[in-house]
Parts: sequence; C-alpha cells; structure tokens
Amino acid sequence: MTPTNRLRTTFISLSTALLTLLPSCGDTKTYSDYQDEEDEAIERFINSKGISIVGTMPETDGEWLNKNGKEEYFLYTSGKAKGLYYHQVKKGEGDLAPQNNWTAYIRYVGYNMKGDMIYNCTAQYAPDPQSFKISSTNSDQTFGVGFQQAVKNLRIGGKCKVIIPFDIGNSENTTIKGYITSDEGEYRTMYYEIELVGLE
Repeated sequence: MTPTNRLRTTFISLSTALLTLLPSCGDTKTYSDYQDEEDEAIERFINSKGISIVGTMPETDGEWLNKNGKEEYFLYTSGKAKGLYYHQVKKGEGDLAPQNNWTAYIRYVGYNMKGDMIYNCTAQYAPDPQSFKISSTNSDQTFGVGFQQAVKNLRIGGKCKVIIPFDIGNSENTTIKGYITSDEGEYRTMYYEIELVGLE
C-alpha cells in the first residue's frame, strides 16, 4: 500500500469513527415528541390509580369520588388552563375565592409522572407556607397557569390534587426541596397535592 493510499485509508477510518460518536439528528426530540410522551405518561398515571375523568365539575364541597370510591378529576378542555386535571379533596371554608393580584399562601408536594418527589413544601422542609401573587399568565411566575387555576378553585383550608401538563406548568423553584434543570425541567409533567393556607 502506497503512503497516499495508507493516508486515505486512515482518514476514512477516523472520519467513520467521529461520525459514530456524533449524535444523529434523529436523537433530538421535537416538541411533538415531548407531547406524545406526556400523553402516554398521563394515561399510564391515570390508569394506575383508577382515576375517573369527568367533563363537568362536580358541585359538592367534599372530595370528588365516583360510585366505586375512586377519585374523579375534572379535565379543563378550553381556556388558559386547558389540559389541567383537577381533583378536589375538600373545597375549604367560606366564600372567599382567590382573585388575581391577591397573595396566596400554600403548602404542596410535587411529583413527576414516575412518582418521584420533586418539590416538598410541607412544614418539614418549609416552616413558613410558600406565597405567590395570583395571576392569569405564566409570565415571570414560578407558579404557572395550571397551578394558579387549581388554587383559584379552593377556599382557605381547601385541598386538591392536580395533574399539570408542561404547557401550563411551573418554572423551577430553588427555594424549596428539589430542583430540576435541562429538558426534564422544561418539559416536565407534574402531579401536585396542594393546600391553600391563607389569602391576603
């Protein structure tokens, strides 16, 4: 083999090795891929817990359960909170409904769709309740549209459980236990248990 052929063979071998190390374009997930994964994850979660989905919000002040004693979740199919799955554990006391620009004081625990705890805002980790100003947008808010709509449904002392798709979800919060970065943070579907402690 001539030196020129040997050099060409070496170059081809090195090029092939480098190409195998580079990620292919097919490895990059699209927005649609994340949505498909989310739909599948939510469906698995709902099925694993025997949850019933209803299209009309129940009117009782207590917990929403179907005739088999399983949790009922109301699915928002329109508006800014579209995609939110909302289950009332108890509505809370009084008629004082949270309004935009009010400050809500809350406790909550957040899990991903695999059941891993991501946020823990119970008294063990956050002696004082978390607070945020209620809004109708996601702009510069730690607490996104889905979370805020859930809180707006409660009265003081009320509790709920929600599944929140990433489109209407929360941004990262470093002030409580748990923090995620990267795509898992941006495209994160969450399950929360929320309690409204106070309003002002």
